[in-house]
Amino acid sequence: MVGSSLSQVVLSGRERLREGRQRCRRQHDAGSRGTQVSTLVSDLYDDLVMEVWNKACADHFGGETPAGIALVAHGGFGRRDLAPYSDADLMLIARGRSTAAAEKIAQALTRDLVDIGLDVGFALRTPREACSLSWSDPVIFTSLTESRFLAGSLKVFKGFFQSLRHGAVRRGGRLIRDLIEARREERAKWGDTNYLLTPNLKKSRGGLRDIQMIRWIGFARYGEVDLEQLLRLGALTDEDYRMIRRAYDFLIRLRNELHFRENRAQDVLDRPTQMGIAEAWGYKGREGVLPVEEFMQQFFDVTRDVRYAARFFADDNRSRPLFERIIERVMAKRIGADILMGPTHIWVDGKYLQEFSRSLPRVLRFMSLANHQSRRIGHHTWQTIRTAMQEREPSPPDAESVGAFLSLLSRGGRLAPLLRRLHELRILEQLIPDFKRTRGLLQFNAYHKYTVDAHCIRAVEAATDFADDQSAMGRRYRRLKDKTLLHLALLIHDIGKGYEEDHSIVGARIARKTGELLDLDASSIDILEWLILKHLSVNTVAFRHDLNDPEIVIAFAKEVGSIRRLELLIVHSVADLAAVGPDVLTDWKMKLIEDLYLRTRRYFETGDLQVDQDELADEIRTKVRSYLPDQSGDSTSVNLLRQVPLSMLRRERPEDLAAQLSDAGVALDAGERTLCFHHYDPIPSAMRYVVIFRQGERRVGIFARVAGAFMSCGIDILRAEIVSLGDLVWDEFWVADPDYPGQPPAERVEKVVSRVKYLLDSPDAPLPPVRQTWSIGKKRDTKALNVLPTKVDFDNETLDRFTIVSLFAYDQSGLLFRVASVLSGMNLVLHFAKIDTHLDQVADVFYVSEEDGRQLSDVDRQEEVRAAILSVISPDET
Repeated sequence: MVGSSLSQVVLSGRERLREGRQRCRRQHDAGSRGTQVSTLVSDLYDDLVMEVWNKACADHFGGETPAGIALVAHGGFGRRDLAPYSDADLMLIARGRSTAAAEKIAQALTRDLVDIGLDVGFALRTPREACSLSWSDPVIFTSLTESRFLAGSLKVFKGFFQSLRHGAVRRGGRLIRDLIEARREERAKWGDTNYLLTPNLKKSRGGLRDIQMIRWIGFARYGEVDLEQLLRLGALTDEDYRMIRRAYDFLIRLRNELHFRENRAQDVLDRPTQMGIAEAWGYKGREGVLPVEEFMQQFFDVTRDVRYAARFFADDNRSRPLFERIIERVMAKRIGADILMGPTHIWVDGKYLQEFSRSLPRVLRFMSLANHQSRRIGHHTWQTIRTAMQEREPSPPDAESVGAFLSLLSRGGRLAPLLRRLHELRILEQLIPDFKRTRGLLQFNAYHKYTVDAHCIRAVEAATDFADDQSAMGRRYRRLKDKTLLHLALLIHDIGKGYEEDHSIVGARIARKTGELLDLDASSIDILEWLILKHLSVNTVAFRHDLNDPEIVIAFAKEVGSIRRLELLIVHSVADLAAVGPDVLTDWKMKLIEDLYLRTRRYFETGDLQVDQDELADEIRTKVRSYLPDQSGDSTSVNLLRQVPLSMLRRERPEDLAAQLSDAGVALDAGERTLCFHHYDPIPSAMRYVVIFRQGERRVGIFARVAGAFMSCGIDILRAEIVSLGDLVWDEFWVADPDYPGQPPAERVEKVVSRVKYLLDSPDAPLPPVRQTWSIGKKRDTKALNVLPTKVDFDNETLDRFTIVSLFAYDQSGLLFRVASVLSGMNLVLHFAKIDTHLDQVADVFYVSEEDGRQLSDVDRQEEVRAAILSVISPDET
């Protein structure tokens, strides 16, 4: 390299690093175990570090090793479980009088190793400083527990490490509590369940961090991080030790694969990578299970086992304060011959525990009692039950076990954590055989965050959380005297997923079979089957239809049939949405669901939907009119107010709607055709644009031009609602601007407004080409896009006047504009629309008719429209 100032150790080190990683890649691709490849990587790093160390000693100390200094690898480098692009954590321990010499070595190490291409974490500390920092910072403590001597003074290293070990054991109780709390905070950030659809191999629950937690807690309690030593000390069972070793090798190999694929450090297992690895590692799948699902089910099995082993190891070694334990025992009361219950915990008397733990009916009744009494199960009792249930041969439950399980389901409280424990022990799938198939079952969308089984249990948890909720939904949940059916329905509501047939239909059949297995009465079986069959109907009606249309609400009410079923279905729907993932159950969705509930309930109670709607609309109109500057009966603003539907009246504050109507009246009287209002809506963190346009005779293509205006500005439409007021189109859009996160500046808003007005006021102006960009930094999952089909459905049954066109697709740049352009190009009149985008999916509904007002009843015409829409939806767009 001409003119290079890099030293020979750096230049040769770069080449050795490149060749070494290639050698490790060949070893990995040949099928070597993950730990073998990690050992090769660690050896490579060791060699590079030692080359730089030796060069520094030669440059500064004549080749002699300076006294009083030790070079230490720690963290993953110390454990020797490095992935190919892991960083290298190093520390120089120096006695006080050796600090100056250590600084010279430190400068050479940090400079040359970084120039070679390693990511280096480096610290220079005295032994006392290193130990002191460990007692106050869990991150430093955990890293230094994995310390490994590399070079320098072995005596200095041994002195430091002995001090660290003895100090850790003396402070064990506090350190363990700090470790558990730090891990809890990390899980809150990276995922508090091992059933995430895009897990972090290192930091998500059940990942490598939980295996490391066992090592770190072992060091704090016993002064040992080595798993074999913890096994010899009796801190780990043989079964957990063997399981952890298998899991560790699987996860390390998987992490190596991620690093090699990305040619950089990478711990997130996203969906395209899952599919690629499943193919590369030779997963074949089986009937009804894709290869990627088979691979991820193995992943979830591994992380589940790690999660529970880590949790129980932590519980075994975390001591509760002595005073708490004394109070628990002194105040305990006996329930029957074998159960004791204290102020916070419930447990089985040790004399009866072994026999008790082998009886499934007794265990289920015990869990039901714990739930009814709002007590936690004692750790030793549960660990004994866990061991006994794992050794138990799977068998169909007897009547006593079924009765105990239904009793458990009848109450809220800690039901969800107890169901997770039953799922862990594979007892749940013995009680509900079809639940076995949901274990670790993927959901290929970004809408869902969890696997099917994890989502179902979280839905139960969302419902039980309503018990303390003071909202209307909380009151409805508490009104349910017997919550067994609701909890059972939530537990199995997605049990039909993974089949070719609609999962609600499959799930309904399974629900009937489940009800019969659990010996429910005929009426309860009918309700359970109906709940599963219709569990998406609230979302469909509330989010995709015009609730101001009495036909929509009456059809829904007939489908529901009674107030009892309505309340069950509404609570079920909200719990299901809340369990999907963060930010799914928005205020907007809750308002729509509540609106649907109130309208349907009024219909059940009065039998006359229109009267209540008219009275409410008149009441709101009176309030709005009081804010209008011109309240004369023939003013344009008052005439517009008379046409505003109830949905708009309820969506806006009266004073805000009055301001819009007044401005619209003035502008329309002055001969303007296009208006555009705007404001920032902080709840969805989106700009809201209200576009008003006098369409006259031109009733086709208006929406496409507005969507095109937003698209040409690079703006993503998150939600839209379209209403016609006579010859006026009144469209509302909630949009996100990738160029301006948060509230955009005034000049940006003015540019967007000008673009909208120009395209509406210039009907002959060409529509813009699709801007080639993906929404707000999203990563294109092109393989995953092909897993679930795009659908275009037509409904001529719900309404007499319009055809309802429903589109289900993965979101793409300019998608809404392209679809709207298709409808316009086929001369379809758009009367109403609801657009909803969540993460990577859209669910859009359009009420359309032919230009002469007819529905799209001809099958060939429907196929023509469907083909045209599908032709503009391309998952391969870049």
